[in-house]
Amino acid sequence: MQTMQTMQAVQAMRTMRAVRTLPAVRTLRAARAVALTLAALAAGLPAAGCHRRQPPPPRQLATKPAPRPALPAGMKSDTNLACELLTADDAVELLGGPVKPPITSVMADIGVVSWRCSYLSEASNPARVVTLLARKWQQADDARRAYEHTHALSQSISGQAPETVAGLGERAYWAGGTVSQLNVLHGDTWLIVSGTAAGAGYDQLTPARAAAAKILSHHR
Repeated sequence: MQTMQTMQAVQAMRTMRAVRTLPAVRTLRAARAVALTLAALAAGLPAAGCHRRQPPPPRQLATKPAPRPALPAGMKSDTNLACELLTADDAVELLGGPVKPPITSVMADIGVVSWRCSYLSEASNPARVVTLLARKWQQADDARRAYEHTHALSQSISGQAPETVAGLGERAYWAGGTVSQLNVLHGDTWLIVSGTAAGAGYDQLTPARAAAAKILSHHR
């Protein structure tokens, strides 16, 4: 490239000497050509006839969608474990009357799937609701660690010390205060029962225990 620029500079100087003997029109054209050549050299730009090879555009790597977390063994994608463990018949018995269709949700993460099933009574005086959140891990040890971690934080979250509840699953505790949830560990599944009576002043633990007993009777 430097050799080419040197040759162009020499040619430009020759053109300048020839300008003096050219007619006026040709002189103006030649002067413009010289000016453009010198300007290109001064700016370090390649002049005509000298093209730098442009690098090829970067290749775009094909992206694959992130794999969906695997369901625990024996579970199907359309399964709602919470509604299998807490049936509509159970809800009718627990709430003392007809219930509306369940409100459900499911959320999957690595190694764990969470299902929610909630029934609301048709009667509204008082309105009653029972909700089960069932969290199932692929490994029972992971379920136990998650349960124990939440138990350790229970008082800071609910404002009350957790109360141990005997006779349910492998272990269970009641988180009162602002939470009012019954937590039960059963193998690879952590069951959370809540909302069996609406409003302050109602006994929440007794109906939650009754609900947990029915839920565990359906758990394999």
